[in-house]
Amino acid sequence: MKLKGILGTLMLTLLIGSSAMAQDSSNVAADDCQKFRSLYYQYLTSKAYQDAANFWNDAVEACGPAGLDGAFYSNGRYIYGKLLKEEGITPERKAGLKDTVISIFESRLQIDHDLIWIADYASQLVTNKSDDHAKIDTLFAQSIPELKDKAKSKHFKQYFKHLIVNKFNTAEGEEKEAARTKIIEEYIVLSEYIGTALKAAKEKEDANEVKRQISAQSFLDKYFLQIAKDCDVLVGVFDKKLETLPQDPTERKEKVEAYLALMDQKKCQSSEVYGKFVDELISLEPTAEAYFFGGNYALSNKNNSKAAEYFQKAVELEADGENKDKYSLNLANVKYKQGSYKSAFKIAKGVGGDYRGDALVICANSIAATANSCGESTFSRKANYWLANDYIKKAIAAGAEGVSSSKFLKNAPDSNEAFNEGVSAGSTVSLSCWGESTIARF
Repeated sequence: MKLKGILGTLMLTLLIGSSAMAQDSSNVAADDCQKFRSLYYQYLTSKAYQDAANFWNDAVEACGPAGLDGAFYSNGRYIYGKLLKEEGITPERKAGLKDTVISIFESRLQIDHDLIWIADYASQLVTNKSDDHAKIDTLFAQSIPELKDKAKSKHFKQYFKHLIVNKFNTAEGEEKEAARTKIIEEYIVLSEYIGTALKAAKEKEDANEVKRQISAQSFLDKYFLQIAKDCDVLVGVFDKKLETLPQDPTERKEKVEAYLALMDQKKCQSSEVYGKFVDELISLEPTAEAYFFGGNYALSNKNNSKAAEYFQKAVELEADGENKDKYSLNLANVKYKQGSYKSAFKIAKGVGGDYRGDALVICANSIAATANSCGESTFSRKANYWLANDYIKKAIAAGAEGVSSSKFLKNAPDSNEAFNEGVSAGSTVSLSCWGESTIARF
């Protein structure tokens, strides 16, 4: 055979052998990848977390990024999270495990951008007291506005904690006021997300999620009080916000309503700024809620007649809407303040839901307020206090707090007065003023 032919045959043999070796190597790597993924998962399900971690790391080496997925990194984070909770862990080991968890978060971001994962990463950095505030800002900015009410309750907590601990507490001068404004705005937004998530959890009858979301709102409320300790701080910020409200009518209205609700929470209804926002809301859209806020403002400034006018309008516009009872309770309350006791009683008696207890207290007080002028005899007039006490008991049963179950009884007829009227304990006594009856008791 010629030398050229021999060399050609030799080269072909080497190429075939080299290809076969490469293929064998690829197969071995694939086999190792599968083997280590299977082993780490077996130890994970057996709760042998250190062994699971060892084989998980072997899988990282054998599989490479292309052979891994989000679930794999989630399991890795879970494994190392369990190792962090082991008893007797040294500070050095704890620090190393925390670093590994962070590297796991970063590694997954190279293959996908799962929003929950990103929010979890930001929350982990807050938990670790990381000083990379810019990183935390970026991660939360990428996730929370997109997730909205689908975010976890811990995301809401950690984000708000970050705003206060890392941003507000470390800021100075004008930056501190800017941070305060940001926190107030985010409090409103996050509370809306939590409210939606809580409603969904209640509809699903998910008791654990209900507890988590309630806990998240309580957390926000607690820390918010550190930022807006009184009305002066809150209205000072909001007065400036009037100049920067969105121009879009819908967005503008939503912002105004949110700011008013927050000022309601902090009992700022008598402030001039509250009145400005009320006027703005009514000019945007004279809804039932707008008039309700107007009623609060008028009432806080002791303008009862104006408050009654606003609350009456709110009740009329709301009709049978979800806020019917709340608006009616406020109307009944201002009617009572005006001395229109019959009207207050009638309105309050029709209030239901969560507001029924407080409404029944108004009924009781209205009856008591007219007792001395209701009835043809001293006995019949004093018997009104039995009826007032009936309503107090109903109020307590409906959830009213801060009232005594024996209120008004000291003003009711005693046994001698009843005897003189021929009335014994347990007898039914009719009260013409109210068209109702009560039971005599001493």
